[in-house]
Amino acid sequence: MRVDYDLLVVGGTVQGRRAAALAAREGARVALVEPPGQVDRILGAQVGLQILAQTANGGFGPPQGSTQPALETDWATLRRRIQLAMELAAVSLSPSALAAMGVDGITAQGQFHRQLHGLGRTRPKLVFTTADRSLRARGYVLCPPTQTTIPAIPGLADTPYRCLDDLITWDDLPTSAIILGRSPAAIALAQTLARLGRSVTLLSRGERLLPTEDADLSRFGEQLLRASGVTVRMGQRPMAVTYDGEFQVTLDDATTLQGQHLILGTAQTPATASLNLAALGLRPHDQGIPVDDRLSTLHPRVFACGPALGGYWATATDFQDVSIAVRNALYLPYRRLTQFHRPSLLPMQPALGRVGMTATQAQHWFGSEALVLQINLGDTLATHLAGETTGLCRWVVHRNGRLLGAQIWGSYTQDLIQTVAGMMQNHQHLHQWDRWSALPHSHSEILEQMVAAWQQQRWQPGNRRRDWAENWFNWRRSRSPL
Repeated sequence: MRVDYDLLVVGGTVQGRRAAALAAREGARVALVEPPGQVDRILGAQVGLQILAQTANGGFGPPQGSTQPALETDWATLRRRIQLAMELAAVSLSPSALAAMGVDGITAQGQFHRQLHGLGRTRPKLVFTTADRSLRARGYVLCPPTQTTIPAIPGLADTPYRCLDDLITWDDLPTSAIILGRSPAAIALAQTLARLGRSVTLLSRGERLLPTEDADLSRFGEQLLRASGVTVRMGQRPMAVTYDGEFQVTLDDATTLQGQHLILGTAQTPATASLNLAALGLRPHDQGIPVDDRLSTLHPRVFACGPALGGYWATATDFQDVSIAVRNALYLPYRRLTQFHRPSLLPMQPALGRVGMTATQAQHWFGSEALVLQINLGDTLATHLAGETTGLCRWVVHRNGRLLGAQIWGSYTQDLIQTVAGMMQNHQHLHQWDRWSALPHSHSEILEQMVAAWQQQRWQPGNRRRDWAENWFNWRRSRSPL
């Protein structure tokens, strides 16, 4: 059976469901093909990490002086809370809600094919086929899920290791764990388990915890993990893994790590092996589906969005790519995605938010014209009142006041990084500070201090602006003394 659609979304992620809902609201005829269980798996990992983090920070713990057992030992209660949170998080994007919007939901595996239709036709048609359907659409959006990279370590395949993606299926929380990798989820889980009183070692072959950030911020992140109780082992390669009721990981310096569980927190790769992307002219790539700035693949009718795009290692906090991919698949003219203005978030405690360039990148491109402004969040009244003084705010600003990037590490990160991203998208300069309005008090205090730091750098003695001003005042005092 063949059915024609305006848009066919090859999903398996929350972004895929958002794409289908957006197209249906536009009045398009939409089909959503999802592999079974993939969205629940991804939601379970994301929501599970948040629930565990809140528990570690005392958000769900028993009252002080209570004789109730700590929630950290009651994994069954936490898992029920995760299930409830998953239902609430996806209530507007559930299969029944999408069906009510007119989306034709299909739970099945499928792949692309090129077929010739009719006599004399030499131009093949693109078709997506499942076990019992042949689906054809005027536009396609790829939002496939990702999967954990399994490193080639001798002995690993023969052990009962765990993956972060399967968090909701765990029978219990480990009392001691070795987490292999430095992905955002691995970092967040290591800190959370340590705060829950578990023995945790974070092991990575990389020399730095945060390879895309400035070196001092990477060191700051390592110190936060160590302060939480995590043993951080960077720049060490696991040579072999064995399991005999407990995991033993032998490192390249001949030392051995032991833990009850081994958890893979390595990089995520797109799960596209079954899609037959060769029919689109695409080669499977571990770093993500290759697209241009219109989110178009090599095929003119196929666009992509979601985590399978790859790119920056942290989690984007917006869904610009979903909107642009859907609109480009349905309409003309094409819109383009600017990655420069997209905020990303590392879900630590406190969280790290990032948008635009780092200080190292900006100084490479702009030299002395790039100014680095930084304040400690402990110097602001709002953080003292909230009792969360750990963190910093770093902006990279062009000498003319244009924002080039920001890195914010603190309790207000998620909201503040969105504010900074909005300023960058609207091309606002720091000298337009008096035009910014409707900002939360905590934001306005931080932004005011950043603007003051920029003005101070611009008006240092020896600066052309400062010399001109001093000459003006000297001349005016000499002409009209009081």
